[in-house]
Amino acid sequence: MFTRVLVTVLSILSISCTTAKKASEVNAIRAPIAPYLKLSCAELISEQRILLSEVAASGVAVDKAQQSDVNTVIVTWLLFAPAAFFISGNEIEASKYAAQKGQLDTINDALKVNGCGAK
Repeated sequence: MFTRVLVTVLSILSISCTTAKKASEVNAIRAPIAPYLKLSCAELISEQRILLSEVAASGVAVDKAQQSDVNTVIVTWLLFAPAAFFISGNEIEASKYAAQKGQLDTINDALKVNGCGAK
């Protein structure tokens, strides 16, 4: 019973103390569409393919950093609770991921505007 209560308390504390976000919680930061409207359909599709793999890798990095942060918070609460308030989160990974998601959205919009027939 004590173990169950301890796990529940630590879970609540770890969730409340971390600022790290999961990839699904990161919102895209929109990029200007103007530079992409000048590209041909082939160039846009090439940019899209490159960015898709980068976005996927960044999403995995965000999730790994978030999980690492949660684990660090739990260990910190067990060993030295005041240090839990100084854990940094995953802002760097999340901001890179948000920018890439926004760029991908912009490329998709440019493909539609240019009538390229691709997503």
